[in-house]
Amino acid sequence: MSSVIGVVVCNHSQARLFKANQMSIVSEIADQVNPQAHMPDQDLATDEPGKYRGGGLGGQHHSEDPRTAPRDKAAANFARDIAAAVESMVTMHRLEKLYIVAEPAMLGLLRAELSDRCRKLVADEIAKDVVGRTPDQIRDYLPTPL
Repeated sequence: MSSVIGVVVCNHSQARLFKANQMSIVSEIADQVNPQAHMPDQDLATDEPGKYRGGGLGGQHHSEDPRTAPRDKAAANFARDIAAAVESMVTMHRLEKLYIVAEPAMLGLLRAELSDRCRKLVADEIAKDVVGRTPDQIRDYLPTPL
């Protein structure tokens, strides 16, 4: 009996989830788009950094420096959404193995968001942005057989 294999292909703006067998990608299960990926930074943040008045002489004003840029927060939120979709895919399709092909920055974010259950299924991670490629082209980046 052949293994049921999942392939996750993503970058900061799109994620595609595939079901595969040992030799080919069989079908695309989901295609998620991050609407915040192409928004200007000012549209991602609600307003300016918080301001506060210092306790020193002359009532000095200070502004807080945001620790995480709005674009980075949007990417982290999208990674969380992808991880939830992967968890659902693992459950629904009873995956036995998982391959992840992602741009390097998103690969790190996704790795941090995956559940232990999903992480144990990861057979390989490939740090490439191939989300815009066809399934046959994506297959070329994966080992043979899967």
